Amino acid sequence: MAEAPAVATVAAMNYMPQAAAMAASLRRFHAETPLYVVLAGTRRRAPALERLGARVVSPDELRVEGLRGMMLRYGCKELCAALKPIAIEMALDAGHRTVVFVDPDMLVLDTLEPCFREASAHALTLTPHIGPEEAERPEEELERALLMAGMFNGGYIGASDCVEARRFLRWWGERLRRHCYEYVEAGIHYDQRWLDLAPGFVADLHVCRHAGCNAAYWRLGRMRLEQRGEAFLLGGEPVRLFHFSGYQPEAPEFVTRFRPGWRVEETGAGEALFRLYQKRLQEAGWRRGAQEEPDLPESYRVLQFVRRARRAAARWLRQ
Repeated sequence: MAEAPAVATVAAMNYMPQAAAMAASLRRFHAETPLYVVLAGTRRRAPALERLGARVVSPDELRVEGLRGMMLRYGCKELCAALKPIAIEMALDAGHRTVVFVDPDMLVLDTLEPCFREASAHALTLTPHIGPEEAERPEEELERALLMAGMFNGGYIGASDCVEARRFLRWWGERLRRHCYEYVEAGIHYDQRWLDLAPGFVADLHVCRHAGCNAAYWRLGRMRLEQRGEAFLLGGEPVRLFHFSGYQPEAPEFVTRFRPGWRVEETGAGEALFRLYQKRLQEAGWRRGAQEEPDLPESYRVLQFVRRARRAAARWLRQ
């Protein structure tokens, strides 16, 4: 069985520049770390990722139960989220004792060895959206938002090859096969709200509270970000993995679509970090208006419209 941890991710064709930028940043610090990329769509090849040594896998190679139905009713974001546990299990099946899942819209900024060690020492590793610093400067609006979106962020997940982790991944995958929507009124926010139940399923659950692992906009407003040469520190800790959640490269002056109007120039050292990401995306092939279309059947749009209409009707009846 392979000793080295593997990294896995899921990306649709319209997210190839982000996935390639993440893969290239991983290679700067971990040239030999196995990288698995599951394509969310019908394509079977991703040359830009293959050139970086990634093992690219199409969903049909995974033999996923109910995949056809998932591709019909899910949009790109939903399908990518639903395939996360399947991607992790695929890498475990390949013989790796530990797999670390990272979202494609991340950038590796320092060695991930500490993250790999923590993930290898536990059955399941999750990262919370907030840390101990939140108790010092509580923000009720953020806390209420997390009650809707989930305590743990699904952008970073560590899993070891053990009974507890495998059992959880199978359960999580089954739930996401049918319930991976943004439907907060029903307690569902893509893959994330299901993670709130992980402490009950996995006794050896580790909560990684290092601010620099899966750092993102939700930390920038609470902790000081510093730049030292090409490195970044958050609360004095190295930023190893930054998650550009909600960042839109066609609007590079803004931090995230989840907090409209927040400009990167208002984040201090964060401005240099976002400019770096924009540069890395361009190096990976991103060009305004040149993104590929999502590689999903057109029929899912009809089913998506019907589903949204039903929810709207249900909300109206409850009023």
